[in-house]
Amino acid sequence: MSVEKVEELVLQKARQEAEAVIAEAQKRVARHLAEAEAQLRQRGQEDLERFRRQEQEELDRELAARVAEHNQQLLTQRNRLLAEVRRRAQAAIGARPQPQYRGWLAQQLRQLADVKQGELVCRGEDRQVVQELLGESAAAGVQVNVTLSADDLQASGGFQVRCAEYDVDLTLESQLQVLWPAHLPGVAARLFGRSGDRKR
Repeated sequence: MSVEKVEELVLQKARQEAEAVIAEAQKRVARHLAEAEAQLRQRGQEDLERFRRQEQEELDRELAARVAEHNQQLLTQRNRLLAEVRRRAQAAIGARPQPQYRGWLAQQLRQLADVKQGELVCRGEDRQVVQELLGESAAAGVQVNVTLSADDLQASGGFQVRCAEYDVDLTLESQLQVLWPAHLPGVAARLFGRSGDRKR
């Protein structure tokens, strides 16, 4: 075999080996590129999901804060309105409409039948009416063992009784204080509706 033929065969073999190496290298490069692209896509998807979560959490926090602020404002407004209702109720009671007020005083005096001895303190302008009512109770056979005090009661109406062992508070303010919690749910329901009645 001639030298030229040998050289040609060697060159052909070298070219074949080089082509195989290049093909294998191209496969490895393509595989690495595909893996890198997949990793980038995965990281991009993870970054996108993380961003979405962060945005949703931020929106949830902002919404919760706004709902809490709204509820606080609503509660403040309701409490202000209920306080105004109570103030007006107290003003109406404090007006002491007749003859209802006189009848109420008589009813409260009858509750003192069990008092053994006490000093009754009322408003100066009620003293005459209370004296009359005590006389009427005695005439009806209901003995109220209290002495009418010369002190003036600082209240909208009603009276207090000072006893040796205890005091009895039958002022309009104390009665409203007792009655208000029991009537508050009904007042609130009439003003604002019941929670189940609200439109969704």
